[in-house]
Amino acid sequence: MELELNGINADSLVQMLKASFTLENWEGILLIADKLYSEINAIYNANQRERAAAQKVTSFNLRRPVVYYFGYSMSLKGIAMEKKGRYAEARAAIDKYSDLSWIEGMDAAGVAEVEYYQQIAKANRYVIDLNEGNTDIIPDYIAFLRINEQELLLGLISILKAAINFKYNVDEILNEFQEKMSAMAVYYETQRIVRYYNDYIYLKAKYYSIIGKTYDSINTLLLSLTSSVKLNDNTGFRKSVALFENLRAESTASQLGEYKLLMQQLLA
Repeated sequence: MELELNGINADSLVQMLKASFTLENWEGILLIADKLYSEINAIYNANQRERAAAQKVTSFNLRRPVVYYFGYSMSLKGIAMEKKGRYAEARAAIDKYSDLSWIEGMDAAGVAEVEYYQQIAKANRYVIDLNEGNTDIIPDYIAFLRINEQELLLGLISILKAAINFKYNVDEILNEFQEKMSAMAVYYETQRIVRYYNDYIYLKAKYYSIIGKTYDSINTLLLSLTSSVKLNDNTGFRKSVALFENLRAESTASQLGEYKLLMQQLLA
């Protein structure tokens, strides 16, 4: 069903984008992101025409700096394109928000938004490179993650996905950040990024299973299952159960006992 987006203001479109992202509605995001970009571009250009005509500059009547809307629309479009495997188009979207310093009349909040989108553009380009199998960028990406800890969780998820898809070893990377991720576990579990944290644990378990570390894989799956139950993450729970059942024959008596106990608790 085609979305009817005419007459919806920029801030409402932002909320629609956020909801579509939560639902992983990539097609919906593409439609809404383009509409938001078009809407904010029209608002900005109208404001600039008034400025050029030496008239009183009208307010944008927006909840956030105008830079945010340019950046958010294209960052979400880039993510949707990446999820759909349309990497050239994802890069084109990234190019649109990688440098928004051309926008005039910015205050301090606007400048901060420019800097923010510059950073995530850099991070998202690394993700595209990894999806395309370009492992040469990993040292640079790791260096980036060391100084941008807010990107660490999503960065490790991207690295694990690439390691699984292209069959290369990332043990050294996981070991480097193990202490940091353990320290951040409580934070991740109490924030709205819990779905990503459970993805990270599950992908680590899947990675271990692929490289032959079955014992480590099952132990990590038990952590994933416990976290999924605790946080009511049904998607993560189903994936972890499926992988555990695939590895059941190789589990130790202790691991199998822990798994059975967890399942019994669910039935209580």
